Amino acid sequence: MFVLPTGAEGEGFFDLPWPSDVRRTAEGTIDMTGFPTRRNPFVQRYLDAMTERLDGFGTNGAVYFRFSRTIDAGALPERPEQSLEDGAAVFLVDVDPDSPDVGTRHPIALHFQDCPTRFWSAHTLAIRPVYGLPLASDRTYAAVVTTGLNSADGEPFARSADLEAVLAGESDAAVDAIYGPALDALEAAGVTRDAILSLAVFTTQDATGETIAIRDWMHAEYPAPSVVTVETDRVAPRYERVAGTYGPVPIFQAGELPYANAEDGGDITLDATGAPTVHGEYDARFSLTIPTSPMPAGGYPIVLYAHGTGGDFETVVRNDTAEKLAALGIASMGVDQIHHGARNPTATDPSILFFNIPNPLAARDNNRQSALDIVQQARLVPGLTFDTGLVERDGMPVRFDPAQTWFMGHSQGGLNGPIFLAIDDGARAAVLSAASSVITPSLIEKVEPLVIPDIVVALLNLPGGDYMQAFALEGFTVEHPVATLLQTWLEASDASNYAHLVFSSPREGFAPKSVLMTEGLRDAFSPPTSIEALAGAMRTPVVQPVGSPLVSLRLAGVDPVAPPVTGNVAGGAATAGLLQFPDDGHFAIFDNETAEAQYLGFFGSLLEGGPGTIPSP
Repeated sequence: MFVLPTGAEGEGFFDLPWPSDVRRTAEGTIDMTGFPTRRNPFVQRYLDAMTERLDGFGTNGAVYFRFSRTIDAGALPERPEQSLEDGAAVFLVDVDPDSPDVGTRHPIALHFQDCPTRFWSAHTLAIRPVYGLPLASDRTYAAVVTTGLNSADGEPFARSADLEAVLAGESDAAVDAIYGPALDALEAAGVTRDAILSLAVFTTQDATGETIAIRDWMHAEYPAPSVVTVETDRVAPRYERVAGTYGPVPIFQAGELPYANAEDGGDITLDATGAPTVHGEYDARFSLTIPTSPMPAGGYPIVLYAHGTGGDFETVVRNDTAEKLAALGIASMGVDQIHHGARNPTATDPSILFFNIPNPLAARDNNRQSALDIVQQARLVPGLTFDTGLVERDGMPVRFDPAQTWFMGHSQGGLNGPIFLAIDDGARAAVLSAASSVITPSLIEKVEPLVIPDIVVALLNLPGGDYMQAFALEGFTVEHPVATLLQTWLEASDASNYAHLVFSSPREGFAPKSVLMTEGLRDAFSPPTSIEALAGAMRTPVVQPVGSPLVSLRLAGVDPVAPPVTGNVAGGAATAGLLQFPDDGHFAIFDNETAEAQYLGFFGSLLEGGPGTIPSP
């Protein structure tokens, strides 16, 4: 089907392949009018947010084609690489005239939903980018179904009259302006108009630009923080601990903290000049452990630690990470992540407040605020020192080395950490434990600390005895229309869209960063699918032995590497690798002695001043 929207009664939203640049408002945002809400207020909130705020479509979501009857599934590409072949019956291609990759096909995964459900239309083919290979931001793509796809009974499909007019350049002028350049790009790539059975042309949103601009504004316009209060807290054999607060830290989210309800807000806003609006400020609690070993001439190396859901500013001490780093001569600093510790004025579980799917504004911008919080934390390091009456080394004030400032994030800290690493240069290397991206797998697979599938069933009011039955009845897969709806809205806070900036193609003036990622293949908190999506998007190779091969890395031509690993990316300027632990779950880096030894060995190697080494087990 290819039916241009007219507003006629009985017209279906997916009668025109979606996403489509035809569905845009006069203001340039995407128009979600007609999406099947089933009078569901949760779905409607996302539709309203998208129509009000998004300048383009998703980079990880699905594209939908409706057919009049069952298709011949045997004609579809069985593997993503087959969608890159000239004879593929379905494919996705860059058609942006300003793109360096115009004419290049993008590998896809497919799902066919034959039976209608509450949100699926009958006979719908969904295609999506392979996780770990997101589409580029602010780029125009064409999804194409060719006449090589027939119905299940072998009969060819008839091309829709509206598409015939588009292919002939005889449609409405505004419609021709959308499809004409794409058709020209397709022809230049060897795809003739008479080979096209159905077509979607859409432009992705600028998923990263706003967050990058806010980071740059902070460095140019907002004061760097300083210590507000501090006291000596504890002296241990390997470290001296001080605790206190620093500020100011800007709050870019509008509304009433902790944005528990949809009406409480939680969105990051810009003023008329495009600058971010600071809706408040706070002083951040910190816990800082300073090694008792002699201070290097340039100051102590320091790790900025971002805890997981349920933690607080002292987690880095309680889980012994601080002690183990101090044994290497490395300081560590923990803070309260958003909606945790002193930043949660309620008794509500912080996992509910942070992920907060019922509130679209907070669900998206909690993570962006968290990344910007780390930007401000990193700005503290160059000037961080204390009165010698509080803490000193050989009578000299304690200092910390900006050139040896590193990051470590676990779980929730691995959601915002990659964004920080991409947009800022305040840390030179990182360890990412159970770090992930792309929300759609979590809607189905994440069962700790919250059973997200149960929440999805409740929000969508799906029938069934449990979430597995409900998902089976609804056909709720990662390609489900509501899953794509959520993913499209959340792209600006999805680390997969920022990952390439970490070491593959850093921002201008930034050095590539070394990264060690860890994955427990039995993780129920951060689904391995999502961990691997981040690794793929970052082009982080798997360190042998390989427990779970990554399709995205295979397609990107990134082979597994044998340890020890050093200088293997960015032309030798950085080190990167994903360690996989088949018998471990979410806390592999803490529970598995080999994982612990390897991440500590990585940090220890950074002390030598090079790109670091991921050691052998």
